[in-house]
Amino acid sequence: MKKLWHSIQEYFRENAKDPSLYKYGETPMYSPADAISASGLAVLVFVIYYKVALGLCYADGLQDMKAHAVFAQNFYLNPKNFLETWLKVPHMLWHLVVKFFESRLSIPLWESAALSFALFGLFAYFVMTWFLTGLFRNHTGQRRLALAALGAGALSFVGPYVMEWFSDGYLGAFTPNPLHNPTHIASKGFGMLALMAGIDVIRGYRGKSPLYFKKHVYLWFALSALLSVIAKPTFMYMLLPAGVLMILIDLVGAMDGVFAPISDAEKQSGKEKKQLVKKQFGQRKHLLSVWNSAWKLALATLPACAYVITEYVALFYYGTEQGTSVVVTKPLEVWHFFTLNVPTSILLGMCFPLWMVLTNLGYFHKSEEGRLSFLGYAFGVLEFSILAESGSRKDAGNFAWCMMAGMTVLFAVAAYRLLNVTVQAKSGKAHTAYLIFSWFLLFLHVYSCLSYFEVFTGIL
Repeated sequence: MKKLWHSIQEYFRENAKDPSLYKYGETPMYSPADAISASGLAVLVFVIYYKVALGLCYADGLQDMKAHAVFAQNFYLNPKNFLETWLKVPHMLWHLVVKFFESRLSIPLWESAALSFALFGLFAYFVMTWFLTGLFRNHTGQRRLALAALGAGALSFVGPYVMEWFSDGYLGAFTPNPLHNPTHIASKGFGMLALMAGIDVIRGYRGKSPLYFKKHVYLWFALSALLSVIAKPTFMYMLLPAGVLMILIDLVGAMDGVFAPISDAEKQSGKEKKQLVKKQFGQRKHLLSVWNSAWKLALATLPACAYVITEYVALFYYGTEQGTSVVVTKPLEVWHFFTLNVPTSILLGMCFPLWMVLTNLGYFHKSEEGRLSFLGYAFGVLEFSILAESGSRKDAGNFAWCMMAGMTVLFAVAAYRLLNVTVQAKSGKAHTAYLIFSWFLLFLHVYSCLSYFEVFTGIL
């Protein structure tokens, strides 16, 4: 038992290392095959998204895709008509694109909806590829475009496990890729860009080099956050509190010992005195760096926050949801509208990322992307567990979208961690078995999503 305990401790110490310290295989030379692979996957993502959306539009009955397409058709530049429709759907970025295709390019409505959906899905795929490539370049010094594209392609289709004998379809098991809902997919790429800018801000005050935005990082955050909330505000509902908490933790940590008076150094002598003064100076400089980043990031969130507040007031006081408000519910009350067993639903939807967190606790605790993604998912779960809209809107479970945004970022970081472990120069049966099992869990999520939307039988 003692030997086993030491082995477990050694394992978690090992996976807590900065990935830059690991050894990797020889750096593969960049070749056109990488670009061809990434492009081929992009075409596949576009075709499947387009076919899924078009199938939903032509299916019998009214659901999210068709309802939002009809809303899009009602958008007019006439101020009065535009305002009336905006009051029904303030998160209207996808709708405006559909309206442009339908009115300016004379593409039929259902085809315009499918084309817009596929383009936003393709955009999210490219952002995910950039996200994974940036982490690869930082940790390994390698580009790994083809492998990053493979991860981004998988992340475009991951869904909850569907087992008829264990669960009733998707009932209660939510997904980062609700392919029936265009507004979530429209916000996904911009939300990930905001996450990437946030990671660069945190890395900046920690003295690390940026991964994605070398200049104007706060401007990029402001722009991507604003576009995200115009598409659907729920991604920022999850990301902003997670980022605030992470920066507050760093701010409190930076205060440790910083207010100790430098006069204490007078009690020391010689070399010890110089070291103490230098340490306190460094602590105060770090605290100032964190504070400067915090207030600049707060200013960058103002456009997104202003739009969210305007949308809230317009929708609940003047729009179709007059008299409705956000209320605090009993824990899991709304979630139980969808499932009797919440832990089972979480496991079905999050099996792969939870497995990666469990087996890589050190990485998720220490890295900026790991900690931010875990906090984001935690806030998404918390919001869905205790918040709802009042009245007849309660059973819609709209705060589930916050949790699904959190699932998106945790899935993305978990997928990167798997890709990173895959290319590490390790050997042994245990390592091989771990990789096989982890990839199996990931692609089971992918297969589940594709089979649920009948991609294999009804579309391709």
